[in-house]
Amino acid sequence: MRKTLFCGAALAALILPAMAQAQSTGTVDAESDIVVSGSRAKPDVNGIQTPDTPKAKAVLTQELIERRTPGQTILDTINLVPGVNFTNSDPYGGSGGQLRIRGFDGNRISLTFDGIPLNDSGNYAIYSNQQLDPELIEQVNVNFGATDVDSPTASASGGTVNYRSVMPKDKLGATVAYSHGTNDMNRVFAKIDTGVFTSFGTKAWVSASEQRYDQFRGSGEINRQQYNAKLYQPIGSKGDFIAFGANYNQNRNSSYSNPTLANIRTKLGASVVPSTGVSADTPYTLDLNKAQYDAVFDDTSNAYLYDQSCSLPSASGVNGTSQNDRSSCGNAAGTAINPSNTGNFRINSRYTLSEKLVFTFDGAYSFTRANGGGSAVFAESNANATNSAGTAAATSVYTYQLQRLGAGTAAGVDINGDGDTLDYVRAYFPSNTRTQRFTAIAGLRYDIDADNAVRFAYTWDRARHRQTGEASQLDSTGNPYDVFSALDGEGSSAILDAAGNVVNKRNRLSYAILHQVSGEYRGSYFGDALKLTLGLRAPFFRRNLTNYCYTIPGNSSDGYCTSQTAAQVAANPTTATYGAPYKNRIKSYNAVLPNVGLTYAFTPNASIFASYAKGFSAPRTDNLYAFDDVKIAPVNEVKPEKTDSFDLGLRYSSRLIQAQLAGWYIHYDNRIISTLTTLEGGGTLTTDRNVGTVKSKGVDASLGITPIRNVSLYGFASYIDAKLQDDAVDPTTGAITAATAGKFVVETPKWQYGGRVQASFDPVSIGAQVKHVGKRYVTDVNDLIAAGYTTVDLDARFDLAFAGLDKTFFQLNVSNLFNERYFGNLSTGTSSASTTRYTFGAPRTVIGSVHFEF
Repeated sequence: MRKTLFCGAALAALILPAMAQAQSTGTVDAESDIVVSGSRAKPDVNGIQTPDTPKAKAVLTQELIERRTPGQTILDTINLVPGVNFTNSDPYGGSGGQLRIRGFDGNRISLTFDGIPLNDSGNYAIYSNQQLDPELIEQVNVNFGATDVDSPTASASGGTVNYRSVMPKDKLGATVAYSHGTNDMNRVFAKIDTGVFTSFGTKAWVSASEQRYDQFRGSGEINRQQYNAKLYQPIGSKGDFIAFGANYNQNRNSSYSNPTLANIRTKLGASVVPSTGVSADTPYTLDLNKAQYDAVFDDTSNAYLYDQSCSLPSASGVNGTSQNDRSSCGNAAGTAINPSNTGNFRINSRYTLSEKLVFTFDGAYSFTRANGGGSAVFAESNANATNSAGTAAATSVYTYQLQRLGAGTAAGVDINGDGDTLDYVRAYFPSNTRTQRFTAIAGLRYDIDADNAVRFAYTWDRARHRQTGEASQLDSTGNPYDVFSALDGEGSSAILDAAGNVVNKRNRLSYAILHQVSGEYRGSYFGDALKLTLGLRAPFFRRNLTNYCYTIPGNSSDGYCTSQTAAQVAANPTTATYGAPYKNRIKSYNAVLPNVGLTYAFTPNASIFASYAKGFSAPRTDNLYAFDDVKIAPVNEVKPEKTDSFDLGLRYSSRLIQAQLAGWYIHYDNRIISTLTTLEGGGTLTTDRNVGTVKSKGVDASLGITPIRNVSLYGFASYIDAKLQDDAVDPTTGAITAATAGKFVVETPKWQYGGRVQASFDPVSIGAQVKHVGKRYVTDVNDLIAAGYTTVDLDARFDLAFAGLDKTFFQLNVSNLFNERYFGNLSTGTSSASTTRYTFGAPRTVIGSVHFEF
């Protein structure tokens, strides 16, 4: 019964500091009875758990995490969970990747760290390469199709991934690890534990890591640095505490150049990759044999690799002569980069107010500075940028429409300093994003008696999202002087217009503000055989939107700017349909989201579980800035996505076997996809829109067996059927823009299966895991398919404890052991007429590590 958890302060003091569930402190506190009470053993097969909760959930612990590739993103580790598919951009995790859970992409999944949200506040994106060092993650859990009642999210229509950092140790100690691998990968990780250093039980740790390696394709480099700290202070003898944490992560990444289907067709010919006859009735499956794949991968012409060196004619400009950069450095590696600086400061705490009343509080300040690189060509004068009709002279030139460098005069601006305004100058032109975010989660739990409890929570999350696009000069070889362009002011490399302002392709400010109230009841009945949860979450979310510039119609769903003043816009008839600047345009989205769940143990080892949860995802920032050139209003403001998620399953847990079988169904309203919109002025714009209902159903299964003490076996399988129910329709004309009714959700494999085997015979332990990912559709109308693939990973460890070096070992990791050729990340589109891109899966990669701990 639950009274086993609350029978005394001494027991609570032992339990709660050791808890490492990866949600908010309030949810950890409420769910701790799941771990420590009841007659059923906790499921655990070498770090893989299936906790006996009402929700469909999976948990992976440090025991498994530490055996994966050193420095690898935690999202790669959860690939062993049924229904989850993560595709990595490289073998070490530093270049990002794409996550899918039950057909939902990463933007629809809430990711939290010590209870704090990590999704981008504007577009909800998950940046897998910015996650905590794996040595510092105690455990990670995945909620399928449901959130915790106090989850700080307005986007989790598809579930949550939560992880929590390790506790400081009681004794003074240090950990140092060094890894070296394929592609000249070198990584160093170091952590120092202070041990308990005050009479009050205070303890802490600090850590640092750096990883650097070459791209496995092309000649770019990935560099990642991370610094972390955590301090833990117990309070009294009832399990109360306060913990402070800090994280800073810096990535300096060269981007991979991924081929389009047209690139692959050019290399292999139309007989292999057809250019005609592809439709939803006769789809084309990209399934290359070894020779074809290698020919594309090792393309000697470098047709779709970034140029590693280039030279700009404008850099050595000659007065009176026109230098032209339009054909120079447009595909340069120097501007194909993805720099980011991210970090946070966190607090987690728990306070016993009375014998039955517990208060918890989590809070954080988070910050982000990042861009995705990019360049553009500027005409130094309006006369060069336009023809006699006043339209763009070349599509590769950022014309007066985007940036009126000459500020309404033909004189223009001398960008390269050669004394004339005759040149076409290539500039570094990234889209910079800066975010400052404050989060607070307060919870109150009241224990009615030993078997019944209620809790209430209030969540506040406020993100300031500043989006700009400053232009700056490149050096003579096409490299930027500063990876964040002119973000920090003019500087010597900033490109100015005639009025002296930094040229800026977007200039906007938005606030994403979430207020959320929630409540939950938890009860145990019939001697703990039946456990019931009833919850209600009510998010009140709004976006405050400010655009400081005139917006160009039909240019982009981002709503790009002109640098013209109001007077210049009014005087120029070609700009009559520009969208005027505005301040504090508010869009609000509210929902009431119930959830209910139960578990019933009909034998000491077997139980059933069932749950229902309603999900919600508000529209993203960028879509709200796009506008129609006649209405001068936002284009197709989409409705929030909403889901109804149902799970029903069976669990079995004994010393020998841990098993789970679950069936699920998700009804998904107002799914958002990107398609062409016809503007009232006659133009078109690619923007987001609702396509109605998606119905998803499937089965997840996992089985863990420990036949003998030293050997464990784990297998999993999942089947997903996720289909759109409606066609995409142009809201202006009523015409069908994409025949999506009955089509399978993109990038979602119908079948996934795999497993892991681990054998430990001191001092040697060996583990191997395999995963098969079925075919995935690349387009919304299902006329392009990426073939399925199977990868195998190996890990082996030699422990030196026998030599008196406790917790010191050598480790070997091999990813993609059999060198499978496949495409991982997919850049999807509406149909085969769209530009879809295919990311090469990383080839066989070998990593050796030495780990010292004392």
